[in-house]
Amino acid sequence: MNPSRVHPLILAAMLLLPSLLVSDGAQRGEVLFRNALKLEQGADYLNAAEAYAGARAQLEKEGRADLVGRCRDAATRLEVIRMTYSLTEEQVLATIKEKYPDLPKARVDAVLKEGRLPQLLIGGKTYYFDGFLNTLAHLYPDFNSGQEPGALGKATKLFEVMSPYIYDRAPWPPGRTLAHPLRYEARGELTLPRKAFPAKGTLKVWLPLPLTTAAQPSVENLSIQPERYLKYPIRLDGDIGLAYMEIPLEEVAGDLEIGVRFILTHHAERHAVDPAEVGEYDRESPLYRRYTASGPNVAVTPAIRATAERIAQGETNPFLIAKKFYHHVVYDLDYSFMPHGALAALGIPESVYVHEHGYGDCGAQSMYFAALCRAAGIPARASGGMQLFPIAENGCNDHFWAQFYLPNYGWIPADTSAGQLARYMPGLTEVQRKDFIGFFFGNMDPFRYLIQVDVDIPLVPAPDELLVFPMVLQSPTALCREMDQNPGILFMENWKMTIKQIGEAKPQ
Repeated sequence: MNPSRVHPLILAAMLLLPSLLVSDGAQRGEVLFRNALKLEQGADYLNAAEAYAGARAQLEKEGRADLVGRCRDAATRLEVIRMTYSLTEEQVLATIKEKYPDLPKARVDAVLKEGRLPQLLIGGKTYYFDGFLNTLAHLYPDFNSGQEPGALGKATKLFEVMSPYIYDRAPWPPGRTLAHPLRYEARGELTLPRKAFPAKGTLKVWLPLPLTTAAQPSVENLSIQPERYLKYPIRLDGDIGLAYMEIPLEEVAGDLEIGVRFILTHHAERHAVDPAEVGEYDRESPLYRRYTASGPNVAVTPAIRATAERIAQGETNPFLIAKKFYHHVVYDLDYSFMPHGALAALGIPESVYVHEHGYGDCGAQSMYFAALCRAAGIPARASGGMQLFPIAENGCNDHFWAQFYLPNYGWIPADTSAGQLARYMPGLTEVQRKDFIGFFFGNMDPFRYLIQVDVDIPLVPAPDELLVFPMVLQSPTALCREMDQNPGILFMENWKMTIKQIGEAKPQ
C-alpha cells in the first residue's frame, strides 16, 4: 500500500502497532483492534467495520479510551465508504439496462471494461459509486439522454438565465465592479426523531452561515433555533461562516428541530484585468505562503506540478497562466459527480483524483484548478457554498468555484464547471459557446451563497472526533460521543435548504 494513499488516522494507528505488540500478554481489545486495522489496510472494509465494532465493545470494557476513539473514527470512515461505493457490478448492469434498453450489451460491457466509472475494490469485489449514472452520461455521449441529473438536464435553461449577465455590454472600468445585486430569502430546517439519540449526552452541531464580503455584503434578519444552545458568538466574517451549538440531550423531550433563516444579498462581479498591470507577488507574505502551499485537498504533487509546467509553456504572466489552466479544465476534462465522502475517508486528495481520472464536479475541478495555480506560484483557493439559480425546485444547489490572486487586483473568480456547461448546451453557435466559457474566467453571476473562502477550513471549536465530511460545511454536521454512530450522516441526509429570490437590491 502506498503510504501517501493511507488516511492519516489509519497511518497513525499503524504507527501505534509496535506498542500493541509488546508482549504475548496484550489485552484482547488490542488484538481485536489490530485485526480490524489489518482488514482495513487490506481494503476489506465491510468485514473491517464489523471487526472494529467488536474491538470497540471489548476496549470499552477494558477502559481503553484511546483505542475506543480510534474505533469510532474508523466506523465513520468505513460507513462513508460503504454508502458511497454501494453498488455491485450486477446492480450497475441492471440499472443501465433499465435506463438504456436499446444500447447493445457489448457497448455497455466495453464501458465497464474501460474502468472510468468511479469504482473501488472492497474485499476483492468491485463496487461502484452510487452516482455513476451522472459520470456515464457526461463521459459517453451515447449515454446522454438530455434528462440526466445535474448539469446536463438543465444546461439550456441555465443558458437562458445567464445570458443577460454574460452579454451585458456595459463599459466596465478597470479592476472589480459589483453589479446586479439580488436579494434572497433563505430557510434551513432539520427535524430528527427523538429516538435517533440517546437519553443523555451532548450533541455538538456546526451550522453553515453566509460570509459577509464585498460581493456578499448584506445578511439580514438572521435567526437560529434553538438559540439557547448557541455556545459562541456567531461569526459571519473570516474564512468560514458558521454557528456552533451544544445540545444537552436530556433537555430534548420531543423531536429535535434545528433551523436557520436569513436574507442575503449577492452581487455579480466583473473583473477587467490588464495583464501588464498585475504587479509582483510578495512571496514572503502570509497570503502568498498560505495559498501557494500544498493542502489536504488542494494538493500539489510532482505530477500536478509537471502538468502545470507543460500547460504554462514558458508563460510568466500569472493572469495568462491562470487562463491557460482554466481552459485546460474546461476543454480537456469532463464533468462528473464525485465520490467526495469516500475520498476523504480514504485520504485521497480531490486534486489528485481529478488529475488521475480526468473528470470532476464543481468542487473537485475548482480544487484541481487551484492546485495547478499553486504549482505555478499563483495563490489560489476553492471557495463556495451554494448556487442560487432560480430553476432548482428548492432554489439552491451545492456549488464551489475557484479564485486566484493578482497583486494589483485581488481575488479573481474562475468557475470552470459553470463555463463547462457550454459544452453540453445544444444549439449554441461557436461564438455563444466561447462567450459563455469566457465569462466565467474573471466574472461571476449574482446567483451565489458564499459560506467559506476555501476548502479544509478548520471549524471552531475544533471537532474532537472525525467528521463525516470535513472538507466543506454546506450542510450542518454534528458529533455525539454518547452515540454509537456518527450523527453527521443524519444531519447531511435530513437538512433541507430552501432559498428564493425576493428582488433586486440597490447597487453599491
